[in-house]
Amino acid sequence: MTRSPATITAITSTPDGPRSLVIAIITNLGSTQNRAQKNWIDSHVADEPDVTQIYTSGPGDIHAALSQAAAIKSDVIVVNGGDGTADLVFGALLNHKLFAIIPAVALLSAGKTNMTAAAWSFGGDKVAAIKRILAARRDGTLLDHVTHRPILAVAAGNDRPPLRGAFMGAADVVDGILFCRKHIYPMKLPNALSHSLAIGLLLWRGLFAGAMAKPMEMRWNEGAGENGAFFFVSATTLDELVVGLSPQPDNGDGPLHYLSLRAGPGALFAAMPKLITKKLTQGLGRVVRRTNTVTLSFDGAYTLDGELFEATRAHPLTVSANDTLPFIQIPRVEPI
Repeated sequence: MTRSPATITAITSTPDGPRSLVIAIITNLGSTQNRAQKNWIDSHVADEPDVTQIYTSGPGDIHAALSQAAAIKSDVIVVNGGDGTADLVFGALLNHKLFAIIPAVALLSAGKTNMTAAAWSFGGDKVAAIKRILAARRDGTLLDHVTHRPILAVAAGNDRPPLRGAFMGAADVVDGILFCRKHIYPMKLPNALSHSLAIGLLLWRGLFAGAMAKPMEMRWNEGAGENGAFFFVSATTLDELVVGLSPQPDNGDGPLHYLSLRAGPGALFAAMPKLITKKLTQGLGRVVRRTNTVTLSFDGAYTLDGELFEATRAHPLTVSANDTLPFIQIPRVEPI
């Protein structure tokens, strides 16, 4: 992951009346949807008191942006970016203790996948989302919509702070992400179609290229576990994944959902009915369970909410979810 010098521009509304909730909007200009509409949010916040918008130009700006948000004593952080931007915000809030009291977080869907925003905050139309946020602040109900969610910590056994996120995946799922970035996403297809094509590619690979799966070893809560060649391995705190897939663990305790699917046509064919119904339960060649921690030992790439990192057996990954953040999620009001 490259780091760029901080390049931050802030737009602050000046209040005429008493202090309301202070909102800092962290806008990542490099996120998928913001590249095409860089200033889409400006007109919606121009007349709002105590709203500061902080434009960032890359991952290296996020810490400085959160420091600025802390300096103005923000009560709410609105993340106008994708899943990767959200993860960096989670890391700044939890690893670096910038705030005396951690602010509530609202996630807008301004990236490509937006899996975390859809599950925990504001999926769909980002314009409608910011309007709902501002309307709730004006009527004094914004913080009534806060729910605490457990955040992943992915530690590699070194002195660096853990990576933060909501979905960690390894095995052939990573190859699917790489293929999407190189061949599917540039086609500018609708998100649902892009993800469906990616899943189709993964299924084809699992059926006909199982010998390419890399050996892995996993341990739950530093005890029992499994090892071998896997088509898919993940640890997540999300209740719903891409295209509506939902893990349904029936054993274990803890905030983590652990999912694995072994390589080979037998396990994949057995999983097909579950993929069709979008309810992932334990069965032949697959494990779906809860756990407090999972330790993964393997060589190769893994993903944290779409961002790619490298793992080695010399430094096994330990995934936990002991920390939480407060998220704002306002239900849509359907017209009668």
